[in-house]
Amino acid sequence: MRVLKPIVIGVALLALVAVGWVVRGLVSSGQPGEGKSMAAMAGRGGAPQVTVAKVQEASLKPPKKYVGHVEAIQDAEIYAQVSGTIKQVHFKEGAMVKEGDLLFTIDPDRYQARVELYQATLTQARASLAAAKANLESVQAQLSYADSYHKRLKSAGARSVVQADVDKADSAVRQLTAAQQEAKAKIEQLKAQIKQSEANLEVARIDLDYTQVRSPITGRIGKAEVTAGDYVSPGAVMLARVVQVDPVRVRFAMSDRDYLDLLKIKKRDGIEAIQAKLQLANGDYFRGEGALDFVGNRMNLTTGTIVLRLRYGNAGDELVPNSYVKVFVETPGTSRSLVLPQQAILTDPKGEYVYVVSDKGTAQKRYVELGDSVQGKRIIISGLKSGESVVVQGLQKVRPGQPVKVAKTTAAKGGEDRQS
Repeated sequence: MRVLKPIVIGVALLALVAVGWVVRGLVSSGQPGEGKSMAAMAGRGGAPQVTVAKVQEASLKPPKKYVGHVEAIQDAEIYAQVSGTIKQVHFKEGAMVKEGDLLFTIDPDRYQARVELYQATLTQARASLAAAKANLESVQAQLSYADSYHKRLKSAGARSVVQADVDKADSAVRQLTAAQQEAKAKIEQLKAQIKQSEANLEVARIDLDYTQVRSPITGRIGKAEVTAGDYVSPGAVMLARVVQVDPVRVRFAMSDRDYLDLLKIKKRDGIEAIQAKLQLANGDYFRGEGALDFVGNRMNLTTGTIVLRLRYGNAGDELVPNSYVKVFVETPGTSRSLVLPQQAILTDPKGEYVYVVSDKGTAQKRYVELGDSVQGKRIIISGLKSGESVVVQGLQKVRPGQPVKVAKTTAAKGGEDRQS
């Protein structure tokens, strides 16, 4: 037993050493990211890649902003021109229709019958006129013969003719003259009747044409206010509305001072120097270019403004009649200013600042005083000089005084400023 006791003690010591190694292994394996974290911290000194823009001078002037109202150039309310029952509706609600497209058909039967009636009346009147003209020719021939015979009797000596024959010839001339006048009067009466019949026939044909209700303009048609089987009459119920959607006009009011300034620029630089951009309700800018379509001829006494209209093509249907847009009127600037892309501007409690990349490649935090925002660019009042490089992309990686690696240099251009 005394021999075994040292052996047992040795085994126990070896077991304690083994347990110690196991615990050490568990502790080190429980923090697997420690070595990686240290390596990552060692790698943080690398210069981040950034994109910079050069501060530039530009001839820039904030555009004048107005509230514009989109108007349809043509807006047609469709009404029936004749009474009758709607026989068929030919369009799909909300679809585009062209000028002359058939929209509704009103039952044409009685209007067709009226056309045929007046056509028959006209044909009869023309036939009567032809007969009256033939009768006039017959009477004129008889009158000519009777008048010649009467003249021969009168020129003969008193001993060679009987007075009764002369009197009889004279009576025949007078009767035929009266018949000639009556025949001419009949012809004039029939001519007047023919004109009336032609007019009645034309009206009947117009009414028949009105049974086919067609679109007077090209545009988008709305809801059909009547359906097949409804009875309609002239001016009673609007059948539908067609609104022209391309092109459209944008109307806005400009103050008298702005108008006079605009007029001065127009005379000096031409109308092409004045540009207008539209901002839609969702903040997007309309890509089409407008043309001045109308300028009012007097100022509003109450508001001191004058109305202008711009015409825009609207193939994409972005300008919806009766909607509102923002109108930005841009004119040539009279002075040059330093400008910088909007995305380069950062803000902290002390104010607005940018990161300027020095000649040594380090990022320097610099506070700036900013002016107006124009087309995605900000006017720099103070804090920067022309030609300096400012970080515009990769800002989240930059720290003051930290070296940076310039991956790309862009011009000081920006997108549209949606907050202007």
